[in-house]
Amino acid sequence: MRIVYHPDLPKDIKRFEAQYCEISDRLALRFRAEVDNAIERIAASPASAGHFLNTGSKIVKEVRRRNLSAFPFFVLYGLHDDLLVFRSLISSASDPLTWLTRLPPE
Repeated sequence: MRIVYHPDLPKDIKRFEAQYCEISDRLALRFRAEVDNAIERIAASPASAGHFLNTGSKIVKEVRRRNLSAFPFFVLYGLHDDLLVFRSLISSASDPLTWLTRLPPE
């Protein structure tokens, strides 16, 4: 399987990690470890590692999300045949319609 990362994903991770670092270095390390673990689990089993994306008005089956267990974020990723695309790290409290900006147009 070929794995591709959206160019903004590392920026997302670093931005949220920096916010946790302002609170505590240990908290930032825990956050980063959980993000890395989620990405590893998705890569190991992409078809069963997350939930279909539900925007509230539409379910997008080509795109999935994997929730972090201890932090209010999820990893947004796409699975297309033999291609796994990691798209974004998103706050669970954000507007679902903003998530679609990381998706290719239909």
